[in-house]
Amino acid sequence: MTDMHFTLEAKGPNSKALRRRMSQKAIMSSVATNVRSTAGDVRSIMASWARVVVGVLAIVICCLMVLALNGPSNADSNAEPMEVTSYTVAPGDTLWSYAERITPRGGDVSETVDELKRINHLDTSSLRVGQRIVVPVR
Repeated sequence: MTDMHFTLEAKGPNSKALRRRMSQKAIMSSVATNVRSTAGDVRSIMASWARVVVGVLAIVICCLMVLALNGPSNADSNAEPMEVTSYTVAPGDTLWSYAERITPRGGDVSETVDELKRINHLDTSSLRVGQRIVVPVR
């Protein structure tokens, strides 16, 4: 194979024309160096992106674990179903007075009040006339 020579001319923004005579081997060597350099740059960029992706995945996994551990717990429920009926609050009724009427003799009225608040999802013991509440059948 004969050694070929090429003349390269490059013009910069504010420079004179640059002429350089290079052998085919020199050109191929220069191209190979640039390709290796570009491939190395690409590998470096890919490695950076891989670190970012791994970091984001780690954060997502941590968030999911926190949600799983601190997520909503199972609702409190009795082991067996409770038979209930509804009651419409009359004028003068309070949760305590109604609980007194339905609490079995010798039972704790405050426990009945707590039960009524729980099954009706009440934050307070206040009732309004006409309000319907769910009460256990006794």
